[in-house]
Amino acid sequence: MTEDDAWEEIIKDIKPLKTNRFVDEIEVKEVPIRQDKVTTVTFDTLKKYHSVEKDDFSQMDGSLAKRFKREEFKIEAVLDLHGMTEKVAFDEVCDFIQSAYSQGKRCVLIVTGKGYDDILFSEKGVLRKSVPNWLSHTEISSLILAYKNPSEAKGGAGALYILLRKNN
Repeated sequence: MTEDDAWEEIIKDIKPLKTNRFVDEIEVKEVPIRQDKVTTVTFDTLKKYHSVEKDDFSQMDGSLAKRFKREEFKIEAVLDLHGMTEKVAFDEVCDFIQSAYSQGKRCVLIVTGKGYDDILFSEKGVLRKSVPNWLSHTEISSLILAYKNPSEAKGGAGALYILLRKNN
């Protein structure tokens, strides 16, 4: 048995695939894009992104992370939480992040205050400890790409420099 005979024996039961020889006849449909659509946070958006942790730049490419670490993004909105209770501050932070995202802002600053005190086990600095948890575990975490404490000139440990995702 020659190679040609062996090949013919192997392919004798194989049937060719059916192909569409009339591809040129397919009609192209245009889909209209709605211009009046209001941007809201949907469940799919929430499910799509992982929650972000402080100083976690894994969801960015290298150049974007480098620009963010150097604080090259202009701060487009600031929320100052000085004098607020924890409950009021939580509502303000959620509203602030959602509002900034819907307005297409990229970089925001939340000032929590340092809350340092000389007394050991003091209750000072509650917001400074709580706000990063809120950014990581609430419905707003999907809107945030990264956050970190800024340089001392912009608030240091008493503030959070936040980069929001692009609003498509």
